[in-house]
Amino acid sequence: MFLETSLRIGGTEMMVTQLVERMDPRRFRPVLCCFYDPGILGERLMRAGIPVHHNLAAHRWDLRLPVRLLRLLRQERVDVLYIINQPLTQFWGAWCGLLARVPVRLSAIRSTGKIHRIHRRMWINRLTFQAMTRITALSETHKAYLVEREGILEEQIEIIPNGVDLGRFTSDGDGREVRASLGLRDSEPVVGIVAMLRPEKAHEIFLRAAARVLREVPTTHFVVVGDGPERPRLEQLTDTLGIRDHVHFLGAREDAAALVMLLDVATLCSHAVVETLSNAVLEYMAAGRPVVATRVGSLPELIEEGRTGFLVAPGDWEGLAERVVRLLQDRGLAARMGRAGKEKVQEYYTLERMVQDHEALFDRLLNHR
Repeated sequence: MFLETSLRIGGTEMMVTQLVERMDPRRFRPVLCCFYDPGILGERLMRAGIPVHHNLAAHRWDLRLPVRLLRLLRQERVDVLYIINQPLTQFWGAWCGLLARVPVRLSAIRSTGKIHRIHRRMWINRLTFQAMTRITALSETHKAYLVEREGILEEQIEIIPNGVDLGRFTSDGDGREVRASLGLRDSEPVVGIVAMLRPEKAHEIFLRAAARVLREVPTTHFVVVGDGPERPRLEQLTDTLGIRDHVHFLGAREDAAALVMLLDVATLCSHAVVETLSNAVLEYMAAGRPVVATRVGSLPELIEEGRTGFLVAPGDWEGLAERVVRLLQDRGLAARMGRAGKEKVQEYYTLERMVQDHEALFDRLLNHR
């Protein structure tokens, strides 16, 4: 059973969806449980015939939640409980899994915390990790953080990197249809960011860099893929900066692959406190796009400076703009970086490898039990 609050569109949510869809049905029967509504991706799994239990709680303080979850775990006779590490899912998933005597209990940590919630999340983790069989991290850098900052035992952590479905990024997909739908000419370069519109993703850095890029390459357009609570503030900032005509807020999209293929340069501007092994950056690289991102979390493990992209300090919008302009003006360099990034993803970060690593972990821990 995969335990989530909801499967709305996001990097972690897409990873869970793809993992559930591709597990070997001869060996595993995946079940999804959402505390709230199933979200777009949860509905997609239901249409595919995957059991999806949802709306266990009306709100976070709903005390019917643990009763319903405990009953569900026993009803489904769950062997492996895979908790997406969020405060609510971690707290109730850990203790209900223990009471239901689920043999294997895993907590998948997908970030290094959320702004304004770090202390609460760490407190809940320390209270519940004793009930976990294993903790999964995304990279060596992520594992080191969890050991040093959160006090998790090194031997309790398993590293399983994110993976990308390379079939979504075909060589013949160049974003022309999407470009036409936005009214963009073939000669107008496009720079983009794919991330939920939350404070920790620092989209204001992207927009300030956009204003700077337009001074050098005035025909450039900028696409923002994703939605969230920051959207009104960010749209207002485009007006303040005078760049509204060049910025396209596209909202949450299921056709993110086609949108990434549209880009000439792809970016990510996250603060240091949250980013780990970014799904967005992996997709940029799988699409053969050069990347300019902040030097945070595990991103230096993905982006080799000067080879697959450029790294800048968090908050450095001028540095971001400078490197974007360089890539827009040197298409040969951009193409070489894109090819190198794609080769790296093909070797280390495929979706098939991620699924196989999870299945092997489930088998090993169940056999040990």
